[in-house]
Parts: sequence; C-alpha cells; structure tokens
Amino acid sequence: MEDIVKQRLAELEARAPVKRRKQQPFVKVPLKEAARAAGALGGQRMMVWLYLIYRSWQLQKASFAVPSGAMRSLGVGREVKRRALRDLEGAGLIFVERRARKNPIVTLVGSVYGR
Repeated sequence: MEDIVKQRLAELEARAPVKRRKQQPFVKVPLKEAARAAGALGGQRMMVWLYLIYRSWQLQKASFAVPSGAMRSLGVGREVKRRALRDLEGAGLIFVERRARKNPIVTLVGSVYGR
C-alpha cells in the first residue's frame, strides 16, 4: 500500500506546473461612484459604456435591453444614451438592435458571455 502512495505522490510532483493565463488589467468601481465622477467630469457617454459592461456582467449575457430608466438613475438622459450607443457601435464595441418604441437591444462585441 505504501508503494502505491509513494508512486502517486511522485506522479503528482512530476506533473508540469499549471500555466496561468495573463489577465488584462481592470478597474473595479462601484457604479454609483462612476456615475458621480461622470457627472462631475462631463463623461455621461462614458457612463453608458460602463453601465453596459456592468449589465453584461450582472446578467452573464452579451445581449440585453438598455432601459432609459436605468440610465436616468445614473444621470444619463435619453438623447445622451442614443448618441453614446451610436458612437460605441461606430467604434465596433457593440451591436445595437433598434426597435420602434422599445428599449434597444445591445450586444457587447468580444464579451466573455458570447460573441
């Protein structure tokens, strides 16, 4: 029995070390504080991008609706939201499915939750 244990320990020690993937640096910021900073610095369109990343993480999905009420609670108006979505789509960061009289459906490009 001892031989089996010693052999197994030798196998485990001989195993190659696990290579860790290099992670991209990131910043973890409470959404309400980011909203306050965006308001103080005039970065409302950047706040839309931060909200999209947060919402994707929260839902664990790459595609989701973007309600105006959520944006309003962060100090971002409808028109700013519309321009920000247009600019982010133009930059190739998101896809936007616009629907008449409904919230747009946004898909994050390169999200870990899809696409």
